[in-house]
Amino acid sequence: MRRTIITLAALALCATALAETRSVTVNLESLTGRPVPVSVDLITLRDAIGAEFPMDWTSLKVSVDGAEVPYQIDDVDLNDRLSAGDQLGFLATGPATIEIADAPGEGATYEAALTVEGEDPAVITSSQADGFVVEVPAHGLARIAGYGDAQAVMANEIGILRFSGYPESTWWADEQYGPHEEYTNLEAGGMRHVGTTVLPAGPARVTVVAEYASDRFVGLKQRLVTHVWATGDVEIVNDVTFGGYSDMMKLQSMATSVMTQADLDAVQVLPVFRRLLWADQLGTSAEDYFGQRDATTTVDGETYVAFPAGDALSPLYWGATYIFASAEPWRANYSPNLGVGVAELSYDTPEVADDYDDWLSGNTWVFESQEFRTGVFKWTADEFATYDATAGITPSTPNHYLPGDTATFHMSYSAFDAASTEDAVRFARDRQAELASVSLE
Repeated sequence: MRRTIITLAALALCATALAETRSVTVNLESLTGRPVPVSVDLITLRDAIGAEFPMDWTSLKVSVDGAEVPYQIDDVDLNDRLSAGDQLGFLATGPATIEIADAPGEGATYEAALTVEGEDPAVITSSQADGFVVEVPAHGLARIAGYGDAQAVMANEIGILRFSGYPESTWWADEQYGPHEEYTNLEAGGMRHVGTTVLPAGPARVTVVAEYASDRFVGLKQRLVTHVWATGDVEIVNDVTFGGYSDMMKLQSMATSVMTQADLDAVQVLPVFRRLLWADQLGTSAEDYFGQRDATTTVDGETYVAFPAGDALSPLYWGATYIFASAEPWRANYSPNLGVGVAELSYDTPEVADDYDDWLSGNTWVFESQEFRTGVFKWTADEFATYDATAGITPSTPNHYLPGDTATFHMSYSAFDAASTEDAVRFARDRQAELASVSLE
């Protein structure tokens, strides 16, 4: 018996010695000192490693500068098994290495960095970010309920969808649209809540999957994946799919009451718009448009927009503080009174098309009714015809979506503390650069 045991042990050692290990590098910038969230779909990781490589997931390791980094794999596709639609998640302070072998490993277990209590709402707290609290009601739209000493709603209904269009359109047959209707997730007739699943807390995050479907716009579905990171960041991947033909005037992912519920004196800061239609109509620049309203500030030699979040700034027309504006890398509402804020950070910043019709058919920014809105907004005002710069824009033509079309909104709502508005700008600018820098090599 002893000889058999020795022989088996020797075989195991031999197999281990012959095991092949492959690795990929996750590149990222580290600018703020806060660990950077990293999410990698398992199908993306498999393809980067090599689809032909017989990887064994129990051998997976993540390291930064040679030191092991805790990670988790979340069942994002909710099929109760390890599969291509699941996600690897971890926090990194610099470029990371993901290693995996073709032989079994010991597996890995790490202490959770967050706790989840309750159901409606599920209350998520972090052991790493002081005072960071996120609440997830049964309807699945998370809210940041505290950060640091500020225990108040700092951002609400993160990932709520605003959509409008013509659910009875027969445009494909006779170019008639029918009555126009507008909804959000939480309005009757808008999206039917299919379900919300809060996955187990891990060493880096808690993942929430919420699903919705519209009975009025047949085939329109929304799948909202929310990652509550231990660092104070709430990442969303907001996927909208069209199972039928739809004529849509609005399709916007939003967050509501960003800091304004916690402090009515909050200040909004953001980069100067690459394009602001109102400025074009006036024959000036976006910087001059806001400068004429005393709504700019200079940080590190660069000009930024800065104004009280509750002030509409005497808009050229309509009631939004800004509308028909390019989607920029980031914007934030910051409370000088509380010393905290929430920044909306984009992972991808869309280009500004030269053609106005093309540009307005894509994602633009709106700030109205204390809502951060990102997405399609196709309404055009009568004022368009009175300005030479916009006289040729096609008025109020919906986007035509076909079965199989999709739209994805990927952004983070990051709570932070800052000693001044200038520091708030620096954090939002640098944090966005960190998140957007993550890439697989």
